[in-house]
Amino acid sequence: MAEQVKSKKRVTDHGEVFTNQREVNAMLDLVKHETERIDSRFLEPACGNGNFLAEVLQRKLNVVDQRYSKSQFDTVLSREDYNASFVNEP
Repeated sequence: MAEQVKSKKRVTDHGEVFTNQREVNAMLDLVKHETERIDSRFLEPACGNGNFLAEVLQRKLNVVDQRYSKSQFDTVLSREDYNASFVNEP
């Protein structure tokens, strides 16, 4: 299990709070039906390392892989707009 990094100074100075993978999964499981819809969209305004966005994308790709053949998979990916912007500030 990954160790959760905590720093009172970073929370105070930057409002930075690390979300562990177990919390990411628990929260996304609450909206599981949306993570399995190929056309649903997610916004993570406080992106940090992108823990939520990466897991949402992984879940959607797993659904596509299970539901579609290779040629259908390429068609679905060409129609979807998967954009993520990551800013890593020290």
